[in-house]
Amino acid sequence: MLSLTKQGITKKTDFLAAEISLPEFDRSKMQAATKESPVWVHFGAGNIFRGFIAPLAGTLLEKGLLQSGIIAAETFDFDII
Repeated sequence: MLSLTKQGITKKTDFLAAEISLPEFDRSKMQAATKESPVWVHFGAGNIFRGFIAPLAGTLLEKGLLQSGIIAAETFDFDII
């Protein structure tokens, strides 16, 4: 069974068997770099963020062109609507 959790993605053979690729960069190093020295903050992590910006950051991380992740700040509140 595939599980998209920190522990679950360590079972790479299960994902490879299902023809699903996983990140090759070291997630722990990326998270530590993000906490130590944040570079990119995005406000409003909605569909545009998930569809365009987050995949771009993933590509840059995979290529080694970005060392830290994105800190996403969500401002959603039912009172705003």
